[in-house]
Amino acid sequence: MKRKGFTLIELVVVVAILGVIIAIAVPQVLKNVNKARRSADIQNARHIAYAFYLFEEDSGKSLNVLIPDNNFHKIDSDVVSLSPPYSLKLSDYISGGLPKPVYRRSYYFYYKLDSVLKVYSGDGTNFYELFPSVDPGY
Repeated sequence: MKRKGFTLIELVVVVAILGVIIAIAVPQVLKNVNKARRSADIQNARHIAYAFYLFEEDSGKSLNVLIPDNNFHKIDSDVVSLSPPYSLKLSDYISGGLPKPVYRRSYYFYYKLDSVLKVYSGDGTNFYELFPSVDPGY
């Protein structure tokens, strides 16, 4: 009598092999997804900084005049309020609307002017510099 189909041992071996492949592949895929999200945040921070520099050129005012303090300023809308009467509309310089961090989705972008303009990702308590240098902890 000829039997068709697979034996139980053959099915168990196939399932075990698939389990090993999945156990190896899934962490690598997730690692690459997180790496891509961090890279996107770094690129968005660079675009925000370039928007400030372009606005500085367009307005004819230096960033020291436009940003009079060195506090963290949250970017939570398309229009960034600067020193009166200036405001920067990000969509005039960045296509695609207001950028929001994708690696840590509950975070926002922040900017701060020390001696140079810096762009951070943070939650109001923790801040990670993304421009001009990148915080290694991000």
